[in-house]
Amino acid sequence: MESRLEPLAAAQHSILFRSQLLAAGYSDDEISRRIRRNDWTAIRRGAYVETHVWDSLDAVQRHRVLTIAVVKQLKVPAVPSHVSAAVMLGMAVWDLDLTVVHVTRQDRHASRFEAGVMHHAARLPPSDLCVVDGITVTGPLRTAVDIARTAPFEQSVVVADGALARSGKDRDGLFATFERMRTWSGARGAGRVVEFADGNAESVGESRARVQFERIGLPRPRLQYVIQAPNGETFRPDFYFEAEHTLGEFDGRSKYFAYLGPGEDPAEVVWREKRREDMLRDMGYGVARLVWKDLNDDATVRERFRAAFERTRRSARRGLR
Repeated sequence: MESRLEPLAAAQHSILFRSQLLAAGYSDDEISRRIRRNDWTAIRRGAYVETHVWDSLDAVQRHRVLTIAVVKQLKVPAVPSHVSAAVMLGMAVWDLDLTVVHVTRQDRHASRFEAGVMHHAARLPPSDLCVVDGITVTGPLRTAVDIARTAPFEQSVVVADGALARSGKDRDGLFATFERMRTWSGARGAGRVVEFADGNAESVGESRARVQFERIGLPRPRLQYVIQAPNGETFRPDFYFEAEHTLGEFDGRSKYFAYLGPGEDPAEVVWREKRREDMLRDMGYGVARLVWKDLNDDATVRERFRAAFERTRRSARRGLR
């Protein structure tokens, strides 16, 4: 990139706008030539990013850059909201549509879709807003409710769990946000998400597993329940089915990488997990595990956990004899 453009791009998350390029001495013909040569990619009308930079971004990163471009180009005040706010906030957006930028405006009486942007018309009290990289966006709790009103239950729970986790597990705040929006479109579905959300879920996988448990008729577990072993060790399983005295663990790959010490072999982590599970079983707990592929296999997970519940009940009965 020419040195005269570098400060502009650096200050604008790699975006160059047509008005700025014209002011810097470029003509529309030159801009078109740069696009044809694949030097620049037009990410929307009048907004460009160097192609090698754009190609290096994943879908979430591209949505973030596109959202910034939209906000900078709009002629009326608008606030990134819904999935676009979640991306700006760095929240997990599992399986949500990233092809459309969402903004909310207070100057309109009805929502509309235009040029790849969904313009929502809604109130924006200051308490629902925060600032990210100099851009005002809807905050985590408002964003969670907005998404819950417009997206499927499972995707919405992932966002709502994350919103609670980053908001100090402020369930009262989440409920208060929902109450202000109770009469809005999609509020019935949002109410289910708000009631179900749990800020103790620590990953997308754990949130999805909770939804799966609900879907297949398992009891709702407690999350991150603290167990003290006789030797003083502390365990904090992902799920605790209290009446069934059974623990559940979601084994995402990132979880094992997180447990690796410097220079440690992954086999050491697996061995520690086995030792940990054996100790918990010795304490009378049942243990059942699930991994990513299990989240799409309801029958297997139902059978696995119900079998674990039954084994624990039989073990408890034997212990009473």
